[in-house]
Amino acid sequence: MAKVTFRPYRPGDEVAINEGFNAVFGLQRSLDEWRWKFPEQPEGRFIMLAVDPSGRVLAHYGAVVGRVQFGDRTVRAGQIVDAYSREEVRGTRVFSTCYEHFISAFGNPEGLPLMFGFPGRRHYDMGLKALKYIPICSVPYWSRRVRRRIILPAWRFEVRHGFDGDEVNDLWRRAAFRYDVTVVRDVGWLARRYRERPGVEYQHLSVGQRGHTRAWAVARAQDGVLRLAALDRLASRLRCARLELWLGNDTSAERTLYDRGWRRQPCPLDMLMVARSFSPLVDLDRMQRGCYVTMGDSDLV
Repeated sequence: MAKVTFRPYRPGDEVAINEGFNAVFGLQRSLDEWRWKFPEQPEGRFIMLAVDPSGRVLAHYGAVVGRVQFGDRTVRAGQIVDAYSREEVRGTRVFSTCYEHFISAFGNPEGLPLMFGFPGRRHYDMGLKALKYIPICSVPYWSRRVRRRIILPAWRFEVRHGFDGDEVNDLWRRAAFRYDVTVVRDVGWLARRYRERPGVEYQHLSVGQRGHTRAWAVARAQDGVLRLAALDRLASRLRCARLELWLGNDTSAERTLYDRGWRRQPCPLDMLMVARSFSPLVDLDRMQRGCYVTMGDSDLV
């Protein structure tokens, strides 16, 4: 095997990174989508590569950066995505060494105090043994068949469609205290996550009451399934047969879902949440006890 160099991302690497990603996963992701997923940060991009002498990417370990709140504190967090290695280096230490370089470079209070991800079962077992991740929870998957006849008490609630940044921030300001550990879901996060993604259409739904937004959901229709935290009318309009969402550690919302026919089931993709802490401010026991999780925290939709 040719000499392998391990190094952080450099401007221009995205072409080779994306080519490797598409080859490994059998996809045709565009560079525009890569740039959306890995936006430039003041600290740079949190990506480690294994490259051969020609610059071809043999392994990749990267994180999408966001913020996670622990009570009244927030920390920078890296959601691990697009981890891959090419077939010719599997069975060697190239991927694990790439990971070790990533941890050495970014796993610290000034870099990424928290790292988390949603591996499938096969990679989950490897992550616990080789990558030292800690299990947080199984994915809180809920589903229900779409109801074709929907009756809403229109005199009490106003269902709205569309994105309103001021309303998002106002709702988050009023609701954040309900979640002990969660990704910060303010207007900056929602806009980047859902409005700026190229080539993907999301539906924004909100429910208002007495002049205030009381709930917010984002939906995407895929393969006849509407993945959202909500409304049958939209599902019917989009000709979806089933509703899916992730929702964990919100007792009030879970009770409402159950009362309306939703049922929590094993995730069809057999995914679990894992994390690593690199700061005393990041308490993984606290995360295990009460991390609020939704499908938007992953990169599946």
